[in-house]
Amino acid sequence: MATKLGYSTYALKMVDPFEALPKIRRIGYDAIEICMRKGWPTYPGDFDISSQKSLKKLSERLGFPSPIFFGSIDVCAPENAKDEMIKDTLVKFGMAKELHYDDTPILITTTPGHNAPQWDKGKEKIRDAFLHLGDLASEHGIIIAIEAHAGTDFETPDKAIWMIEQTKHPNLKLDLDISHFYVEGADVEYSVNLCAPHSVMVHIKDGVIEEGKVKYCLTGEGTIDIPCFISSLKLNGIDNLPIYAEVSVQQSDKIDYDPWYTAQFCFDALNSAKNKTVT
Repeated sequence: MATKLGYSTYALKMVDPFEALPKIRRIGYDAIEICMRKGWPTYPGDFDISSQKSLKKLSERLGFPSPIFFGSIDVCAPENAKDEMIKDTLVKFGMAKELHYDDTPILITTTPGHNAPQWDKGKEKIRDAFLHLGDLASEHGIIIAIEAHAGTDFETPDKAIWMIEQTKHPNLKLDLDISHFYVEGADVEYSVNLCAPHSVMVHIKDGVIEEGKVKYCLTGEGTIDIPCFISSLKLNGIDNLPIYAEVSVQQSDKIDYDPWYTAQFCFDALNSAKNKTVT
């Protein structure tokens, strides 16, 4: 099976989505992730139903499978903000369902959110928050892909697996974002071997930790062995999942950021690595 490449509109905060999708397709990407974070043009609080229906038609016409979604849900919202979090989440679920048009699962990825407690003292609270989200997702036919994140207390493949084993919820799976594990020092093959059985989506960028701070870079600019990563996906039987190139706001917020140079650069790096991978 040929590895498919996808692109996340998380990289395209400044671009109209109706302009973005055709350009992403022309570059050569096979799949699309739509960003639902507030401040992006496809945040569902601002992106009305008519626009959602139009984007669905465009995505289908371009030959993409149904989009997956960058959900950015504040899973561990404090008690006084839970009602607002649930309201926001349900609007995101509604948009994800509106843009769905094939037999693929409806996938939304999220970290625990900025209100997550420290891991050692609060991992059970994070677990319980994800269980509540899983129950809500189940009611709406949504799969939540949990994403560990470098620079937080939830940053390793082992912690991601702990979360899956502790929740054991059919609507809670993993987003295998290799960049976060790699930045924190985890081996690529180890990370994939551990997480692959529970993963429903795959992301990549690159980066390092310098002076205690995470510094991201584009896929292909760093030191991740991308052919090794792709080979590991194949060996673990999840090469049917597209690899989505993601771009950090550390890059996209720069004044001189060129969204289309970036999209092409990431595609070329991934496509070159794909062609070097032994099948």
